[in-house]
Amino acid sequence: MESSNILKLLCCLLCVADHDVTGIPYPGDDASVPELVQYYHQLCYTSLQICGFLLFVHGTFMSCSMLKRLKRRLNIRRRNNQSPLPTVVRTILALHRNGLSNVGYRYMWRTLNIGFGLCVTQSRARLCLRTIDQQGVLNRSHRVLRRRVYYNRGPNYLIHVDGYDKLKPYGIAIHGAIDGYSLVNFYG
Repeated sequence: MESSNILKLLCCLLCVADHDVTGIPYPGDDASVPELVQYYHQLCYTSLQICGFLLFVHGTFMSCSMLKRLKRRLNIRRRNNQSPLPTVVRTILALHRNGLSNVGYRYMWRTLNIGFGLCVTQSRARLCLRTIDQQGVLNRSHRVLRRRVYYNRGPNYLIHVDGYDKLKPYGIAIHGAIDGYSLVNFYG
C-alpha cells in the first residue's frame, strides 16, 4: 500500500465535516431519455441493461451504439470519473455512525455507488475502509465476527417451531418445537 494514499486519506479524515448525504432520486416516468440514461448509469447498470430498461419499462427503443453516442455526448463514463475523496470518507463515516460498521468493502462499494450515487472504485472503497475501520478489517480477514446475543426471558416465553418438508411427497411430515430458554423438545 502506498504511503501517499494513506496520507491523503488521513488528511481527508481530518478535514471531514458532518454533512447529510442523499441517494439517487428517480427522475420520474415523464423524464427525458438522457435523464433516464444518467439515472440507470448511476445505478451501475451496463449499456445493454440500460437499453433493456428503456425498451421494456419506458417504451423507448435505443440500440447500444446509439446509447454509447448519447453517453459520449452527455460525458457519462465510468473510468476517471471518481467522486472526491472527502465525500467518500464522509459518507463512509456517516454509514458507520448509522450502524453499517460490520460490512466488507464490496458491500460498502455497492452501497456507495447505488445508494448514494457516488462513483467509487473497489480499491478506493477497500483503502478507505482499511484506514477508517482497521479493527473491523482485521476481524473480517481473520473471520472473527461478533455473534449476536440471544436473549429469552424465561421458560415457555418463546417456542421455536420448524418443519422438514422434503419427505412430504412420500406422505411423511416431520415437525418439531423446542423451548428457546431451556432447549427442551416439546415434540419432534
